Amino acid sequence: PKVAMCLSNLAGIYQVNEKNIEALDCLQKALSIRQHHLPADHPDMADTQNNIGILYWSLDKADAALEHYNLSLKIKQKCLPANHPDIAMTLSNMSLIYEQKGEFNQALLHLQSAANIDRQTLNPSHPHMRQVERLMQRVSSKLK
Repeated sequence: PKVAMCLSNLAGIYQVNEKNIEALDCLQKALSIRQHHLPADHPDMADTQNNIGILYWSLDKADAALEHYNLSLKIKQKCLPANHPDIAMTLSNMSLIYEQKGEFNQALLHLQSAANIDRQTLNPSHPHMRQVERLMQRVSSKLK
């Protein structure tokens, strides 16, 4: 698992330097290592799947991003409290993909779930809470 952690850190460096293909390669290797050494519902698996989703999203591969966000969400829902902010973050990430795909009802559903979590765990002025509220307004306007 230490090699996987190093690969994940290297992926972060690549990502900051806008070398997303290299970052994705590192994360896929890290995921493979973690799959051999960690339980399927380990939090590190969720983080890796989420980060792979972020990279696919940045590479305009919405379906692949959504697949990895879904995998991350399932793990987070098993190993974290139901109102954990990481779950809200993944839900809001997923909403962006649904919005891009024109699936506004799904986008709004995910945003409402994220907002419910945020209201329980964050200060009303927290940046994520404000972002989710703005996204909800934007998506709602597309449903009219």
